[in-house]
Amino acid sequence: METKTYTTIDLRKGMGEILDRTRIAGEAAAITRKGKTVAYLVPAEWFEQMARRHQSHEDRHEAA
Repeated sequence: METKTYTTIDLRKGMGEILDRTRIAGEAAAITRKGKTVAYLVPAEWFEQMARRHQSHEDRHEAA
C-alpha cells in the first residue's frame, strides 16, 4: 500500500479529511515538515496490533 504524504500545513488545513482517510479507508499518511518526515499517521487498529505483538515479544523475552 502506498503511503500518502502531507505537509504539516496540509494536516492543519485538512485534519478531518486526513483522519477519515486513515480511519475509514485504512490509508497510512506520512507527515512532513520542511521536506522531512516527522511522523506517520496510521489506523488505530494497525498501531494496536503492533503494540500487542511488541508486548508479546517482550513477555517471551522476559520469560526466557
